[in-house]
Amino acid sequence: MSFGQLIALLTFVLSMGTIAVTYAVGTAQETAVLCNPFLTGCTDITHTGMKGDAGFIFRGGMITASAFMMVWWWVMRSWLLPHSHRMALNVMTGLGILGAIGLIVGTAVLLPEKSDSPWRLHVQGANVYFQGTIIAIIISYVLIYRAQKSGWSVPSYRFKSFLLIGLLVMSVLVEGAAVTVNMSHKARIIEWWGTLFVGLYFLSSYWDWRGVRLVSHDTD
Repeated sequence: MSFGQLIALLTFVLSMGTIAVTYAVGTAQETAVLCNPFLTGCTDITHTGMKGDAGFIFRGGMITASAFMMVWWWVMRSWLLPHSHRMALNVMTGLGILGAIGLIVGTAVLLPEKSDSPWRLHVQGANVYFQGTIIAIIISYVLIYRAQKSGWSVPSYRFKSFLLIGLLVMSVLVEGAAVTVNMSHKARIIEWWGTLFVGLYFLSSYWDWRGVRLVSHDTD
């Protein structure tokens, strides 16, 4: 497994795995509602990881996942560098890293009780994450599309296309992928699916980054 594949895999496992483990612990300890949120929207992701042991797992896991997201965007930049304009890559990477910082802030301020948490700051952090990440994904996809047109082979291109279409449709349905203080059931359902699609986009690069490795340059 190359360094690039490891980053893609860990970014997915830490983000989606944290949510899955948090939800399992939360429902076991009865601090979260047991249902299928992908279909019913009975709860949002945040409320599965606020109270009890689930809260510690959620905060630690998502902050760690955010750090790997930053690395993921830097690897994406390095991988695309021979085929894309530096300015576009800088914008893409900056937005992706900004989104990860938003997720860190939005997660770090959570306390067991909603009334004790600076909820608007959490919502703002979550919005920075979703909107920054989705715009960065769109930029990366356009750059990959252009590289493909010039003859560069990207194994996950079709899968990325499917994920991007899904993210764009969901963004329209929730008015620009915006998280609100009081989310409707529809918005919660889309939040779950959107989060999964973003996670899968991170994972999709596992098939692209077989040749992405860490190298050292001799400065002598």
